[in-house]
Amino acid sequence: MQRTICFFLYFILITSSTKAQPLIHLPEKEIEDFLCNKGIEIDSCNYHPLYNELYKWLDTPYQYAGNSNNGIDCSGLVKQLYNKIYNISLSGGSKDIFNQVIVINNINELMEGDIVFFKIKKNRISHVGVFLKDGYFIHSSVQKGVIISHLSEPYYQKYYFSGGRIL
Repeated sequence: MQRTICFFLYFILITSSTKAQPLIHLPEKEIEDFLCNKGIEIDSCNYHPLYNELYKWLDTPYQYAGNSNNGIDCSGLVKQLYNKIYNISLSGGSKDIFNQVIVINNINELMEGDIVFFKIKKNRISHVGVFLKDGYFIHSSVQKGVIISHLSEPYYQKYYFSGGRIL
Protein backbone atom coordinates (compact mmCIF):
# COMPACT_ATOMS: atom_id res chain seq x y z
CA MET A 1 0.00 0.00 0.00
CA GLN A 2 2.75 2.48 1.02
CA ARG A 3 4.74 1.69 -2.13
CA THR A 4 1.63 2.32 -4.27
CA ILE A 5 1.04 5.67 -2.57
CA CYS A 6 4.67 6.67 -3.03
CA PHE A 7 4.60 5.71 -6.69
CA PHE A 8 1.34 7.61 -7.18
CA LEU A 9 2.76 10.75 -5.55
CA TYR A 10 5.96 10.42 -7.55
CA PHE A 11 3.94 10.03 -10.78
CA ILE A 12 1.86 13.14 -10.01
CA LEU A 13 4.99 15.19 -9.28
CA ILE A 14 6.68 14.13 -12.49
CA THR A 15 3.67 14.58 -14.75
CA SER A 16 2.85 17.97 -13.27
CA SER A 17 6.40 19.24 -13.86
CA THR A 18 6.63 21.57 -16.82
CA LYS A 19 9.92 19.98 -17.89
CA ALA A 20 8.67 16.43 -17.15
CA GLN A 21 12.02 15.52 -15.57
CA PRO A 22 12.32 13.34 -12.49
CA LEU A 23 12.49 15.33 -9.28
CA ILE A 24 14.89 12.91 -7.63
CA HIS A 25 18.30 11.74 -8.73
CA LEU A 26 18.14 7.99 -9.26
CA PRO A 27 21.31 6.16 -8.33
CA GLU A 28 23.52 4.73 -10.99
CA LYS A 29 22.70 1.24 -12.26
CA GLU A 30 25.81 -0.10 -10.53
CA ILE A 31 24.53 1.04 -7.12
CA GLU A 32 21.04 -0.34 -7.75
CA ASP A 33 22.46 -3.71 -8.86
CA PHE A 34 24.76 -3.92 -5.85
CA LEU A 35 21.97 -3.17 -3.38
CA CYS A 36 19.58 -5.53 -5.14
CA ASN A 37 22.16 -8.32 -4.85
CA LYS A 38 22.30 -7.57 -1.11
CA GLY A 39 18.50 -7.91 -0.91
CA ILE A 40 17.81 -4.18 -0.69
CA GLU A 41 15.41 -3.07 -3.40
CA ILE A 42 15.23 0.71 -3.60
CA ASP A 43 12.55 2.66 -5.41
CA SER A 44 11.26 6.20 -5.77
CA CYS A 45 10.06 6.20 -2.13
CA ASN A 46 13.60 5.77 -0.80
CA TYR A 47 15.95 8.64 -0.04
CA HIS A 48 18.48 8.08 -2.81
CA PRO A 49 21.21 10.41 -1.49
CA LEU A 50 21.58 7.99 1.45
CA TYR A 51 22.24 5.04 -0.85
CA ASN A 52 24.54 7.02 -3.14
CA GLU A 53 26.64 8.13 -0.16
CA LEU A 54 26.74 4.78 1.62
CA TYR A 55 27.96 3.14 -1.58
CA LYS A 56 31.04 5.37 -1.47
CA TRP A 57 31.90 4.10 2.02
CA LEU A 58 31.43 0.35 1.47
CA ASP A 59 34.57 -1.70 2.12
CA THR A 60 36.35 1.22 3.82
CA PRO A 61 38.60 -0.43 6.42
CA TYR A 62 37.85 -0.12 10.11
CA GLN A 63 40.09 2.19 12.08
CA TYR A 64 39.43 3.09 15.69
CA ALA A 65 38.61 6.83 15.89
CA GLY A 66 38.99 6.95 12.10
CA ASN A 67 36.97 9.49 10.21
CA SER A 68 38.02 9.23 6.56
CA ASN A 69 37.88 6.85 3.62
CA ASN A 70 41.35 5.61 4.67
CA GLY A 71 39.75 4.13 7.80
CA ILE A 72 36.64 4.79 9.87
CA ASP A 73 34.96 3.46 12.99
CA CYS A 74 31.23 2.98 13.53
CA SER A 75 30.49 6.36 15.11
CA GLY A 76 32.68 8.12 12.57
CA LEU A 77 30.67 6.53 9.77
CA VAL A 78 27.34 7.59 11.29
CA LYS A 79 28.63 11.14 11.79
CA GLN A 80 29.96 11.30 8.21
CA LEU A 81 26.70 10.00 6.72
CA TYR A 82 24.56 12.37 8.77
CA ASN A 83 26.76 15.33 7.93
CA LYS A 84 26.92 14.64 4.20
CA ILE A 85 23.35 13.46 3.68
CA TYR A 86 21.27 15.40 6.18
CA ASN A 87 23.63 18.29 6.99
CA ILE A 88 23.41 17.33 10.67
CA SER A 89 26.51 17.43 12.88
CA LEU A 90 26.61 14.69 15.49
CA SER A 91 29.35 14.51 18.07
CA GLY A 92 31.13 11.91 20.16
CA GLY A 93 31.10 8.16 20.16
CA SER A 94 28.19 5.73 19.98
CA LYS A 95 26.97 6.45 23.53
CA ASP A 96 27.18 10.21 22.91
CA ILE A 97 25.20 9.83 19.68
CA PHE A 98 22.56 7.86 21.61
CA ASN A 99 22.13 10.87 23.90
CA GLN A 100 21.31 13.00 20.82
CA VAL A 101 18.38 10.92 19.53
CA ILE A 102 14.75 10.33 20.32
CA VAL A 103 14.64 6.67 21.38
CA ILE A 104 12.68 4.18 19.28
CA ASN A 105 12.07 1.06 21.38
CA ASN A 106 10.00 -0.86 18.83
CA ILE A 107 12.28 -2.26 16.14
CA ASN A 108 9.31 -2.38 13.75
CA GLU A 109 9.04 1.43 13.89
CA LEU A 110 12.55 2.02 12.51
CA MET A 111 12.62 4.12 9.37
CA GLU A 112 15.25 4.71 6.72
CA GLY A 113 17.99 6.94 8.17
CA ASP A 114 17.31 6.07 11.82
CA ILE A 115 20.28 5.11 13.95
CA VAL A 116 20.64 1.65 15.51
CA PHE A 117 22.58 1.03 18.71
CA PHE A 118 24.18 -2.11 20.10
CA LYS A 119 25.51 -3.05 23.53
CA ILE A 120 28.44 -5.31 22.71
CA LYS A 121 31.13 -4.45 25.25
CA LYS A 122 30.42 -4.66 28.97
CA ASN A 123 26.68 -4.06 28.53
CA ARG A 124 27.16 -0.48 27.37
CA ILE A 125 26.42 1.12 24.02
CA SER A 126 29.53 0.41 21.99
CA HIS A 127 28.37 0.06 18.38
CA VAL A 128 26.18 2.11 16.06
CA GLY A 129 24.91 2.06 12.48
CA VAL A 130 22.39 3.68 10.15
CA PHE A 131 19.17 1.81 9.41
CA LEU A 132 18.32 1.41 5.73
CA LYS A 133 15.14 -0.60 5.27
CA ASP A 134 13.68 -4.07 5.76
CA GLY A 135 16.06 -4.78 8.66
CA TYR A 136 19.25 -3.76 6.84
CA PHE A 137 21.75 -1.28 8.27
CA ILE A 138 25.18 0.05 7.34
CA HIS A 139 28.00 0.14 9.89
CA SER A 140 31.72 -0.17 10.30
CA SER A 141 32.67 -3.63 11.52
CA VAL A 142 36.00 -4.13 13.29
CA GLN A 143 36.77 -7.20 11.19
CA LYS A 144 35.22 -6.33 7.81
CA GLY A 145 35.15 -2.53 7.65
CA VAL A 146 32.08 -0.77 6.29
CA ILE A 147 29.42 -3.33 5.43
CA ILE A 148 25.68 -3.79 5.23
CA SER A 149 24.23 -6.26 7.72
CA HIS A 150 20.77 -7.37 8.80
CA LEU A 151 19.28 -7.01 12.27
CA SER A 152 18.05 -10.61 12.11
CA GLU A 153 21.60 -11.98 12.04
CA PRO A 154 22.12 -13.81 15.36
CA TYR A 155 25.06 -11.64 16.38
CA TYR A 156 23.14 -8.40 15.94
CA GLN A 157 19.96 -9.85 17.47
CA LYS A 158 21.98 -10.71 20.56
CA TYR A 159 23.47 -7.25 21.02
CA TYR A 160 20.78 -4.94 19.59
CA PHE A 161 19.82 -2.31 22.14
CA SER A 162 17.65 0.38 20.59
CA GLY A 163 16.96 2.63 17.66
CA GLY A 164 16.98 6.38 17.59
CA ARG A 165 15.83 9.23 15.42
CA ILE A 166 17.21 12.71 14.94
CA LEU A 167 14.40 15.23 14.54
